[in-house]
Amino acid sequence: MEATLRVGLIGAGGIGRYLAYQAKGVSEITLTGVYDANPELTQSAAQELEIPAYPTLSALLEDESVQAVIVATPPYTHRELCEQALQAGKHVFLEKPMALSVADCDAILQAAERTQRRVMVGQVLRLFPLFYQAKQWLDAGVIGKPLAVAIRRTGNERELFAKGWRADVRQSGGLLMEMNVHELDYLRWLLGTVRVVAAQGIQPFAEPSFIQHWHALFVSETGAVAQIEAGMIDPLGTYRVSIIGEQGTIEHTGFGGTVRYKTHSGEEQTLTPEEINTPEPYQWELRLFARGVLFGEPLPYDGTDGREAVALAEACLQKMNTRQEF
Repeated sequence: MEATLRVGLIGAGGIGRYLAYQAKGVSEITLTGVYDANPELTQSAAQELEIPAYPTLSALLEDESVQAVIVATPPYTHRELCEQALQAGKHVFLEKPMALSVADCDAILQAAERTQRRVMVGQVLRLFPLFYQAKQWLDAGVIGKPLAVAIRRTGNERELFAKGWRADVRQSGGLLMEMNVHELDYLRWLLGTVRVVAAQGIQPFAEPSFIQHWHALFVSETGAVAQIEAGMIDPLGTYRVSIIGEQGTIEHTGFGGTVRYKTHSGEEQTLTPEEINTPEPYQWELRLFARGVLFGEPLPYDGTDGREAVALAEACLQKMNTRQEF
């Protein structure tokens, strides 16, 4: 029988429960129980997931049978919880964003280094079928060296950010940290190291009290240029990624639709998520985390990736705060 990783869940909100459901489908993971700062959430999640309830965080962290934890709590709690878990000898799967500042990310990474434990941050966008396939084609050289990337993610998410911890920028980090850290990570995955050239954002509505639509320009160390446009105030909404290379173009439509490429020579291909047929993304990342801890296999993304995505978000916000002109 193959070894399994014994994992405790910290955080019983929507994403915590979803990750737990996916973990229950991973043969390499055994869920030991759940803890949430809200006792009612702890109990309801334990009943729903059919796993034990830990009465306190200490009870979970002091359980010597627990080898790792999933931290699925609001972003402002991530540093403290991760440091406690790592100090207790647990490996950590941490929901994005890693933290709300580069300094806090670095503190988590330093704690992981001290304790010799692994940290993986859930930058799961990379494993959704169209995003994943575009990267496979890019790495295969189908369109040659990438020259320019454009990512547009807009929607009507004001209601999502209207209440609870998401509405407080000090707890969620606002739109850039809580949502668009995904696009920033994906841009890094496509182009490698990038820096922010310019960024501007607007807050046309009084609530939520942070940037609601933004644009940023980037340049990679290879000279490729990129742009991201993202926002929560677009009732039509769209997701589109375009990657222009020396020999052709790849484009896709995010979480659904198609991914396709066409070269200057006329070669082209179009695929749907069903044709790509990759595993369920959240289940896939949890399986890779477990195998990384159990067997030393490489992680698809780790704490350093989480840190660099936060660093880009922080750099964009700094550019916006200076109100620098294009």
